Amino acid sequence: MSDTASRQPAGSALGGPARRSTALILTALVLAECVSAFEAGMVYIALPRFGEIFGAPPSTTGWAVTAYMLVAATTALVGGRLGDMYGRKKVLVVVMLASILGSVISVFGDSMGAIIVGRGVQGVAGAILPLCYGLAREVLPPGKVALGVGYIGGAAMLAGAGGSLIAGYLLDVADWHLIFVFAAVLALVASAVVTVAIPGSHVPTDLARFDYLGAALMTPGLTAVLFGITQGPAWGWASVRVVGLLLGGLAILAVWTVWEMRQRDPLVDLRVLSNKRISLNLLAVSVLALGPAGAVMIVTPIILLSPTSLPVGLGLSPTTTGLVSGLSALIGFAASPLAGLFAGRFGGRATFFVGAVMFIVANLMIFFGYDSVPVMIGVFMVAALATVFAYTGYPKIVIESVPENVTSVTTGVMATARQAFSAVGVAIVSVLLSLWTVPGTTAPTTASLRLSVGAIIVCSVIVCIICLLIGRSRQVAPTTAEPATDDAVKAPVAQA
Repeated sequence: MSDTASRQPAGSALGGPARRSTALILTALVLAECVSAFEAGMVYIALPRFGEIFGAPPSTTGWAVTAYMLVAATTALVGGRLGDMYGRKKVLVVVMLASILGSVISVFGDSMGAIIVGRGVQGVAGAILPLCYGLAREVLPPGKVALGVGYIGGAAMLAGAGGSLIAGYLLDVADWHLIFVFAAVLALVASAVVTVAIPGSHVPTDLARFDYLGAALMTPGLTAVLFGITQGPAWGWASVRVVGLLLGGLAILAVWTVWEMRQRDPLVDLRVLSNKRISLNLLAVSVLALGPAGAVMIVTPIILLSPTSLPVGLGLSPTTTGLVSGLSALIGFAASPLAGLFAGRFGGRATFFVGAVMFIVANLMIFFGYDSVPVMIGVFMVAALATVFAYTGYPKIVIESVPENVTSVTTGVMATARQAFSAVGVAIVSVLLSLWTVPGTTAPTTASLRLSVGAIIVCSVIVCIICLLIGRSRQVAPTTAEPATDDAVKAPVAQA
């Protein structure tokens, strides 16, 4: 059966009276991902204000970030699997409506504790990205799937940057409640658009059994590991609590792995990692998050915001820094169709490779030009292009390499790995930045900065090498963007 034909039951987008336009479907998918990215980024700028209003120390307000991250990492996998089983459109709408509940809890609870609980509920939005990738493959015409993946990746970056800008503006003109009100309205509008614009998802006639025990094992295991990583800098990496969390979490995940390998219908089909392209793709995503797409997040603010009296610092205001970030995100989003077309023509591996090369260029610019405002603005622009190419490339590799019915859960694995290794990268670079500091301050010296950026460049080079090892998909022909048959989709898995 052809890939197009296999999607016809849900794909009234491809024909019939209920036909939807590609532009309308893309708009719905982009808007849905904006919910996820906005909710992930909106709270950072509000943390100092929370501390002032509720008299809470940073160790407490930081839980507004941690709670979201821990839930998002788990729901990326669970939500992706539920979408593959019961219909991605249905699960996507449920997830966005659930995130509204998180905003309501934060607004009406009106306390730091309520905000933390609400942010945890909002964390279900972590499932949105893998569900959108799966829907792009399911409901878009085959030749437009790569374009859709590009737009979704661009939306993630644009809304992430927009989260800080909008939240900052609302804090200036009103109060913190409106941040959550805006998030709720955005999720409500996106839910309505998805309901109208996206055709009903295909649901298998022979439903697999949901792996409840697998979910019950994975959740505490993954949470313990991620919590241990995030608390390592504060508690000390050798502390009993951190070591206990890491070892305990890894032990639970080891048991979970054994359980999953024995199941006919696992929560996550780990056998897909026997596919060389998928396993190398996962490794590349992890290294990318370790450096250029993760750890660099704490390097650039130090350079831009630190006073010029320090060895590393350009003395820009938070507003100017936000504008630079927002402008670069707009440029990245504008380039997302180009990344999608490139992926459709040359495949996910080549697209990912181009993104990694641009990350090398961006970080070399930091290494040699950290003391120049124009150079650092250029860094943001190049990094935005690198991000949209990389975030288009890695899900496209998944689409080229696995059957359609496990697309969302497999991209969910990638999203979870990206989040986990981003936390690891931030912790490592934090240590590197503190190796040599200006006497009497915590500010890094030039040597610390260059060591940190050098480590990020090494990670970028490793990603390039891994991309070359992934190999070209047999499905991607010079004149077509998508495979023609289900057999072609399954071929790489069978070969592995």
